[in-house]
Amino acid sequence: MRKRPALAVVLSGTFLANLDVFIVVVAVPAIERGLHANEGQQQLVLAGYQLVYGLGLVAGGRLGDHVGAFRIFGIGTALFTAASLGCGLAPTAGALVAARLVQGLGTALVVPQAYRTAQTLFAGDARRQAFALTGAVMGSGAVCGQLLGGWLLAADVLGLGWRAVFLVNVPVGVAALAALPWVTGTPRRPRQPGHGPLPEPGPKPERAGGRGPEAEPERGPGRRSAGPRVRLDLPGTALAALALGLVTAPLVTAGESGPPWWTVPCAVVSLPAAVLFLRHERAVQRRGGDPLLPPHLLRLPGFRPGLALVALVNSGLGAFILILGLLLQRGLRQGPWETGLGMLPTAGAFVVTSLLGPRLPVAPFRLLCGAALLSTAGYLGCVVSAVRGDLPWLLVGLGVSGAGLGLFVTPSLAVTLRTVPARLSGAASGVLSTVQQLAAALGVCVFGTLFFALVHSGTGHPGAFAAVTAAIATTTAAGGVLAAVLRPAAPSPEAAAPAAAGEGAGRPEATH
Repeated sequence: MRKRPALAVVLSGTFLANLDVFIVVVAVPAIERGLHANEGQQQLVLAGYQLVYGLGLVAGGRLGDHVGAFRIFGIGTALFTAASLGCGLAPTAGALVAARLVQGLGTALVVPQAYRTAQTLFAGDARRQAFALTGAVMGSGAVCGQLLGGWLLAADVLGLGWRAVFLVNVPVGVAALAALPWVTGTPRRPRQPGHGPLPEPGPKPERAGGRGPEAEPERGPGRRSAGPRVRLDLPGTALAALALGLVTAPLVTAGESGPPWWTVPCAVVSLPAAVLFLRHERAVQRRGGDPLLPPHLLRLPGFRPGLALVALVNSGLGAFILILGLLLQRGLRQGPWETGLGMLPTAGAFVVTSLLGPRLPVAPFRLLCGAALLSTAGYLGCVVSAVRGDLPWLLVGLGVSGAGLGLFVTPSLAVTLRTVPARLSGAASGVLSTVQQLAAALGVCVFGTLFFALVHSGTGHPGAFAAVTAAIATTTAAGGVLAAVLRPAAPSPEAAAPAAAGEGAGRPEATH
């Protein structure tokens, strides 16, 4: 197993998955003209991808536990690449929408494998650096989407127009699939006549002193789980998709007029669906089955507060990128390329600080507090600059906020997953990714609705941007307060046990 090249290959797919959430925003006007897409079809091109993406993340993470992270990554990348080709060649708006939905399914399989790979292939400082790369790649993919989209549209590469924003994924996806066998290659053990590949050895008998099989080091993320063959919890998957879909669908299909009338009824119906899902998962665990979301996962020390930290930051980040694009394009009358360049300070600062964060001799919770303070100051600087119409200082504020967010995202991922044992890392990754997407969808809906309401009231794009950015700053500040409150004086024995198992999982090469 070539660990660092393997992580690089997985992160290439993760970058594309996040890039495609935002790259299409710049291309929507061109798609409208080229395919005569109506308003509903335009919304589905943007929202359908996110909807399928968000609904499939938990199942994608669990499949990584069952089948192997790299196998699921390969399947997801193949789906995503083929769907990208379908988007780029779509003859009608309906065909484009259908291909975008398949793209969302591919990303749901790809993204959780990045967390699982970082969690199970690395330990100690190497694991923190892997999480730093993961956070940097995911954040830069989101922030750079409009930059790359603007350049492709302005350059009109090969006369492709808007189709280039989808076709650019194809060579990267093909390259990742071609490299996958090399980075994951390990010597094969001889096969028995008439049989397939030998399975991984089953769990070892419990040792004296109570050290059971769960304390054994985990296999690498590309391996199948040891022991008897497991089945995916299909009823649990369906119930989870129903509960999440009822919440997400109204949010991601909301237009400039705000969420549709059926938002509240869907939210009400989602509650009993969620209760049924949790009861089903407990029942599956009692029967000795393999639940989609292991109930004890949410009881791990720090996991739920970590999810809250991630949700607070992502709810503001996605909305800020979108309203910044609206300010530059509609308020300041910038073209696609100039709009993309306006994102560069945030993107560059985010990537740099994401990579530098793990090298700072600062405790994670203290780093989270400082990062929240820095990003909040950057947001407030953007507020003042927008009100004064000072574009150079706006760019400075964007750089400061990007630097703070880069320092925040990486340790928030590490803090959330620090007590998760490697055997549950796929499920935990799916839950974490789902929270990110749902928080982003909620943030875009709430802050986007506020932005358009202010614009329609006559405030103007700069004033609306300033007001909404000030509101977004409160979410990041709240994340800093939460990190300060939750900072533990010392790890508890309950938290240390699963963390130790996770550390052992970070050295799969030692088990071969």
